[in-house]
Amino acid sequence: MSQIRTVKEANNIVEVIGERIKLDAAGINYKACCPFHGEKTPSFFVNPSLQRYRCFGCGVSGDVLDFLQNFDGSTFYEALKTLADRAGITLQEFQRTREDEEREILLEILSLAKEYYHFLLTKHEVGQVGRAYLQSRGTTSESIKIFQLGVASSAWDSLLKYLHHKKNYSLEQIEKTGLIIKGKGGRYYDRFRERLMFPLKNHRGQVVGFSGRSLSQDVKEAKYINSPETALYHKSQLLYGYSELFREIKKKEQVIVVEGEFDMISSTQAHVNHVVAIKGSALTQEQITLLSRVAKTIILSLDADEAGVKAMERAIPMVKAKGLDLKVIDLKHSPLLTATHRAKDPDELAREQPKLWRELTESAVSVYEFLQNHALDVYDSSKPDGQRQIINYLAPIFETIDHSVEKEFYIQRLAKALNVRESLLKADLTKFGTINKSTNSTPQSAVPATANAEPNTPPASLTQSEAYLFFLLFRFTKDQFAKALSDMQAIQFSSSVANRLREQLQQLQTHHSSEQLLNHLAEDLKQVLMEALAQPAFEAMVGAIDLDKEWSETLRRARREAVLAEIKAINEEINALDSVQVRQPEQEARLNELLAAIVQKQNALKKAA
Repeated sequence: MSQIRTVKEANNIVEVIGERIKLDAAGINYKACCPFHGEKTPSFFVNPSLQRYRCFGCGVSGDVLDFLQNFDGSTFYEALKTLADRAGITLQEFQRTREDEEREILLEILSLAKEYYHFLLTKHEVGQVGRAYLQSRGTTSESIKIFQLGVASSAWDSLLKYLHHKKNYSLEQIEKTGLIIKGKGGRYYDRFRERLMFPLKNHRGQVVGFSGRSLSQDVKEAKYINSPETALYHKSQLLYGYSELFREIKKKEQVIVVEGEFDMISSTQAHVNHVVAIKGSALTQEQITLLSRVAKTIILSLDADEAGVKAMERAIPMVKAKGLDLKVIDLKHSPLLTATHRAKDPDELAREQPKLWRELTESAVSVYEFLQNHALDVYDSSKPDGQRQIINYLAPIFETIDHSVEKEFYIQRLAKALNVRESLLKADLTKFGTINKSTNSTPQSAVPATANAEPNTPPASLTQSEAYLFFLLFRFTKDQFAKALSDMQAIQFSSSVANRLREQLQQLQTHHSSEQLLNHLAEDLKQVLMEALAQPAFEAMVGAIDLDKEWSETLRRARREAVLAEIKAINEEINALDSVQVRQPEQEARLNELLAAIVQKQNALKKAA
């Protein structure tokens, strides 16, 4: 333990925390907005004399090791090694756990794969096709170096031979990284072949997976394939470019979110460096939490198709909960764009007109203005039906605007666009905003009264009802546990981390008892689950509930939430089809299918009531 103390004493907590969030001097302390919960008024304090931190908003506190574990999501050993390396200390006394050792091996394998792919691209004749492709995309040698781009050969076992035969890693270890696949005959082969390779890094800069862009002309090939979910790689948590551009984002206090790797890389080449990329169009709660630590404003530059617009709508409450501003780069309505540019994406704009891209990033509009423009584009505002659809669509969105003056601005703007009186529009917006809000949100009765109480330490990324269900799960005996876990399989939870947690528990429970499961969970899931199990509000209820009855009731509520979410998704698709002026036969058929599905789901909702 003496070396742990030596490492902590060699690192100033103010400097370590200050490298990650902006600290301001406040007398004998330093203060900041808490990185662990959303707030606009700073309540997070760091004391250099005591070498401790504490948030008077959410209650978190600890020393420099605690902070790194909480902020970076590190294991204890990873946090200790980070601080030891920072101070130039060689660890000798600390005994790593088996999990720490395996995690280090997997990270070593992934890092070697990154170097191997990068060597093939930059030094080997195999990389010629990749170099030619990158040249055609305007990707510079500096970007190739900064983001460590690579190429996978067309051979079925090129990487496998390098890692297994030359570097002596076992096939089982390499398989755990997602780099190779075991075929039906028992033989292993490379997952990525003849592809341009993008190393995917976590927020600490460690390679945890890869994305591969096909260089083949075979139309059967998927353009992009990614690493599968592993103990290290979770798509919902990853932000491409974050670790490389962390300081630029922190300095700017805002971040631009784009959809693809080339969008991000081309943006940096246009000298817009406060940018990250997500896989697809869905911005997750985990990603928003990570961005909230260094940015006050999130600017979305996603495709303005149905998936992109839905992603923007879903992001509003999540971003709002973190106390951030949400803006959008509007590539359709911006006055900076001419008709010839309206179809351009960030990649093309940044490459072909870097000055214009820089101007667009500085002229982002509020998400409310973007969605209002979108509604006016989709629906015919000159007809009563179109006006009804516009109001129904915007009402629940406007309900999320807290500031009366800001809301009044958008109402006035909409009233002018619809050519209606403001008083009538306000009445409809209030009426239908309240109706839609109550229809689409989880009823208050869906969570037990005690579970609604504000917990001392809210579980990361789990809703209160999800946390309560997992809490109850671990109250069962060994014999009851497997059945209870099986009961959960029919539910599609609203948060990705809850679904991941359930699936990993299901996989592990066939080999381990419920008590041993915790030792085999992925580290991030272990933290999430333990926070749910330790909630005082739940613990206080244990002696007063009938476990079987409470479990059945909570499952019923969870199923109802799932059906409500499905109904909402179907209604959104119906509204989109309903807005089409002249529907094709296949669209009419799809609309009939959806209407039938609504009836089915509503019947299911009645059964779950």
